[in-house]
Amino acid sequence: MIKTEWYTNKTWNGKIDSNFEDHLKRARGTSNKAEFLQIQGCYLLENSQTNIQEVGLALLSRLLEDFSSEYSSVILAQEKMGDYYLKYHQYEKAAQYYAIVINYCTVQNSRSGTSTMTDLKLAETIVNSNKEDQLEAAYQLVINYPVALLKYTVGKYFYAALAAQICDAMNKKEEAVAFAKSALELSKMANIPLLKNKSTEGNKGIGRAFRTLEEISIGS
Repeated sequence: MIKTEWYTNKTWNGKIDSNFEDHLKRARGTSNKAEFLQIQGCYLLENSQTNIQEVGLALLSRLLEDFSSEYSSVILAQEKMGDYYLKYHQYEKAAQYYAIVINYCTVQNSRSGTSTMTDLKLAETIVNSNKEDQLEAAYQLVINYPVALLKYTVGKYFYAALAAQICDAMNKKEEAVAFAKSALELSKMANIPLLKNKSTEGNKGIGRAFRTLEEISIGS
């Protein structure tokens, strides 16, 4: 059985909490303390139980408040929190964290320490939030994204599929068709499940039903 480090627990209880806090107090240097909070918090966000996820969020929030100058750990935590809120449809919170990460990368002129795809995640958040007035912003995030950073087929597929959906929503038909066809080809190459029709969770009565890539690729 593989031993679990004191900062890589996948669940949480009183005993684990006490053990974690004891070790954290003895950890040397703010950099190490920040890293341990970041790692443990991110592990707990992967738990399926809401109360355990909330502990993870609390640990990451503590990192942001107590060790704000430990940028390498902070930026990882902020992107992970954005991922969490996007997954659970809390789009405003997700967008806030993604924007912070993007601004940090812009100032540093580097994406080091991030997934390198935060721009695309923010664009996806905007689309899913059903904010028609922000589609242009989502479009610019995608079009200006340096696609050379996408080394793997699954990432290239995500980019093309997202771009196709955005362009289709904006009635940019030629671009939408091109991106959709590209995404379909990439999905065949890597055996990636295609995106299915979905409705965004916006205000009642104005939810948009997204078309499938096959429908977009036809250009109708």
